[in-house]
Formats: sequence, C-alpha cells, structure tokens
Amino acid sequence: MGRKKGLDNRKMVVIFSVLASNPDGLWLRRLAKESALSPATVSHYLNTALKSLIEEVSLGEGDKKTLLRVIKLKPFVFEKLQEGKDINEILKLLKLIEKIG
Repeated sequence: MGRKKGLDNRKMVVIFSVLASNPDGLWLRRLAKESALSPATVSHYLNTALKSLIEEVSLGEGDKKTLLRVIKLKPFVFEKLQEGKDINEILKLLKLIEKIG
C-alpha cells in the first residue's frame, strides 16, 4: 500500500504554522528547513494549495534561475488568525471568494 493521492494536510499545516510564526516572511530554503520538509515539497505546496494565502517576492533575473524567493502570509490571513479561525476555515473562505470573483 502506497501513499494516498493528493496533498497531505499535515504538511500544509506545518508550512502554514511556520509562516504564521514569521510574519516578516522567510526565504524558501529557510521555510523548508524549519518545517522539516524538502524545498521541492514546500515549493509544490506554495504553488498549489497555499497559493491564495501567500505573498512572495522573487529576486533574480527573468529567465535565469531565481536567486531568492521570500514568502509570507497575506495580511488578510493574519486578521483571520486573530479572529480565531484555523487554516481550513481560511482556505474555505478564500475558495469562496475566488469563485465569486
């Protein structure tokens, strides 16, 4: 029996909690190290499931390799966290907003 298809909620929560504890943002490799996941896994989750929750700044030249990728949560997410919402409620709300808009 192999791994289940799809994204792992545990990994999503780990990445989210590391980002929530660093409001100024982290570069991709540091985020991967603090979440104890590979940089490729973190990058995959940031580009798919967590894309609507994050802001990112990439430093480097256009078609060349990116030198530095800094990721942080959107201010909207911090507001919802202060209201006591968890990651699943925030994701549901953002999906609803995307469907409307």
